[in-house]
Amino acid sequence: MAEDGSDPIEPLNSAEDEEAVSKTFDNYRSVADPNLMIFVEKDAVPPFRFKAGGWDLLQSSIDLGPAMKTRIADNGFFLFRVNEDKNGGVELSDPQTPLVELGRKAKK
Repeated sequence: MAEDGSDPIEPLNSAEDEEAVSKTFDNYRSVADPNLMIFVEKDAVPPFRFKAGGWDLLQSSIDLGPAMKTRIADNGFFLFRVNEDKNGGVELSDPQTPLVELGRKAKK
């Protein structure tokens, strides 16, 4: 125990841990670009709906991996573009650019 009487080991807040584990998410696809997808917390309104041409709900109440949960906790959403071959995708950190440039090929 520390000299000042405080315990150097902080106890886990089990209520917060249970809440983080029990959260589920909704998955949407852009109406304007079917390769653009977004995940948000369950029942949250996805942002950028006008720039995306609207969002169609694909799946509701799904569980995600820890990295995606962290992104949603930090940003309020996880936005990504599915590769054209449908094998993987690219996370979009700035949703404005890909939404403005729909249909354009990236220059190398």
